Amino acid sequence: MSKSKIATLKQHLASAEYQGHKLALDTQFDSWIEGGRIEPSSKTINGNGVLAARFYYSGVISINPCFAPAALICAFASFWLQNNGGRYDSTDIEFTADVNDDNSNEVELTIEQLCEDIELIHTPNGPFELNSKRYDFGEQSLWIAEAFTLEGQVSRA
Repeated sequence: MSKSKIATLKQHLASAEYQGHKLALDTQFDSWIEGGRIEPSSKTINGNGVLAARFYYSGVISINPCFAPAALICAFASFWLQNNGGRYDSTDIEFTADVNDDNSNEVELTIEQLCEDIELIHTPNGPFELNSKRYDFGEQSLWIAEAFTLEGQVSRA
């Protein structure tokens, strides 16, 4: 199943290496969505599917602490966006680096607009209805949580 573009870019940066060194430890990366806009759609795709909406949002990646040079981080992020961005995605990345007490940086990358297509497939018992047809998420359309907390109780009956 697919991840959001901002989560995929974060994973790319966390695994990037230059001359045998990573940009930072995996645990020092964070990403989130700021704002967003949903553009409804009902375009038929692939015969049995529908483009239900386009989700536009600003994506932020934080690296803290980070000792990697700013130009290195920018090059990895820029090339990823050029290779993986869609026609509705921004091509520019805003960059800030604040110096921490230990002379490391707190780096933030912001992409003003990323776009995710929300695609559904026709299924008889799907939870979404449009024009008397029922739809559900297909295998590739649903985002996966990177982490979650599961709470429960075990009882011995």
